[in-house]
Amino acid sequence: MKFIILILPICIALTSCQQNDDMIERIDKLTEKVEELELAQKNSYTPGLGLLMNAIQSHHLKLWKAGVNENWELAGFEIHELEERFEDIEDFHSEHEETKQLKMIYPQIEKVEDAVKEKNLIDFATSYEVLTSTCNSCHQINDHPFIKIKVPNDGVGNQIFKD
Repeated sequence: MKFIILILPICIALTSCQQNDDMIERIDKLTEKVEELELAQKNSYTPGLGLLMNAIQSHHLKLWKAGVNENWELAGFEIHELEERFEDIEDFHSEHEETKQLKMIYPQIEKVEDAVKEKNLIDFATSYEVLTSTCNSCHQINDHPFIKIKVPNDGVGNQIFKD
């Protein structure tokens, strides 16, 4: 009986050691896999900040055209596209100093969105002008004052190219 009492703890200890070795091996494999996935993500395509800003400019223009033509469904769609592109900038370019200033744009987008939901052309035009001014303020703050966006009410576009 004493022999069994002595052997039992040794057997339990050896079994426990084997389980710990298996667990450590599994943790090592998972850690290796996580590192591989992180490297793959780091090396995957990331749209540049300029590319995303060009997409924003395009949606800004389309939003105006939809709103002044009272195509409220399209205007709502373009607002959501704007929001998504700004979120993309925050996701992909959080390390850029400029990204920290984006928070200023969201309240203005919400005001345009409210006007679109209410199908109110006057509020839409007013809130769109404030949105456009906010874009230019952000450009100023971030040392890009040469990028001047405008309300595209002349049929030419939504950027001022002449200094």
